[in-house]
Amino acid sequence: MSTDPAHPDDHQEQLLVPLAAEDVAVLGSDGEQLASLLAASLHGLALLRRGRASAAELAAAIDGTTGLLERLEAVRDASLRQPAAKDISHAELAAAMHLESRATAQSRRRTLLNRPVSDLERWATGSSS
Repeated sequence: MSTDPAHPDDHQEQLLVPLAAEDVAVLGSDGEQLASLLAASLHGLALLRRGRASAAELAAAIDGTTGLLERLEAVRDASLRQPAAKDISHAELAAAMHLESRATAQSRRRTLLNRPVSDLERWATGSSS
């Protein structure tokens, strides 16, 4: 994944995302896209903490964060649809989803499985371009 600064004059520290070479190869440009969305979200967080952000900067942070959240939700949902996920108990699922109730986890899984697979879920599994 690219760690080049957005602008040649930027003096940026780098955050490294530790991934196995095999993971990087499988992810390809999707990994770079996610890294870019994460960078936009982290930049927005830094702006918020500094207490100074223009409307355009906030809009960019919202856009990056929304794109990242949509893709992360798709990864979670696609994971829940995998055949192996049937072996996860409702208690384990509640813990994994940070829920207090296994009934809530059961309900959320049931609701997801009753919906059609989304385009972003297909993206997550690599079955769409």
